[in-house]
Amino acid sequence: MRTVDVSSKPLTLRTARAYGRIRLKPQTLKAILEGKVPKGDVLQASRLAGIMGAKNTSQLLPFCHPLGFQHVEVDLQVREDGIEAFSFVKGIERTGYEMEALTAVSVALLTIYDMCKGLDDGMTIEEIKLLEKSGGKSQWGKTLKGKRVLVQAEGEVLELITKHLQKLQPDQILTQKSQNYQLLISTEELKLKEEFYALGTVINQTLFSLFPSSVRKGVIIGKDQDGKTCVYIEPSKEVVLAFFENFGHLLGTWVDE
Repeated sequence: MRTVDVSSKPLTLRTARAYGRIRLKPQTLKAILEGKVPKGDVLQASRLAGIMGAKNTSQLLPFCHPLGFQHVEVDLQVREDGIEAFSFVKGIERTGYEMEALTAVSVALLTIYDMCKGLDDGMTIEEIKLLEKSGGKSQWGKTLKGKRVLVQAEGEVLELITKHLQKLQPDQILTQKSQNYQLLISTEELKLKEEFYALGTVINQTLFSLFPSSVRKGVIIGKDQDGKTCVYIEPSKEVVLAFFENFGHLLGTWVDE
């Protein structure tokens, strides 16, 4: 027995959504909504349990890789005959988050069962399933076709960025100031309306591990006032090279978000 070797797979942006439901008696639902379940707030506890379940998936399932993710959420919808659970997991990894999403839903529903078993002996957990997943092969090698990229850099760094961008086949690479672009890559300070903190953290952890003494600001990613994707890269040849070799294939995905 062994886990699947994913060491040769590329890091890509991945997501997974899962669903499940639990059937409850009307009086049980009433007790949950009125906060009269002896063990406490059922909905809040099950949401937290679902998040904890996603974090501990590899501890529960022996052949699952221990994955890091940057976002997980569990949502519960109360219906006439029960409660529906939805999970969403997102991050950058070498393999998918299907099991994390399914575990989140399962643990959330089991928590409802545990907290309500003294009130309802007819509860049924059902329809646990994966709704969708993205990433992996569908994201690897996604090009910049149909996109115009503005590059703000100088000298050898400009040449290096341009060289790597050409591999992603953008419609045009601009080096003069323009508003007619979908992606901005700059070695100059940027004013962002929205910053992708989690994504930047993952990238900079990788860069820092490669160049612990030279990386300072690293990479900053976000959206500007016009909603265009912007990437700040520290003006260092080694940082630019490491960024494109490890994460350049994700640029097309970020532009489309």
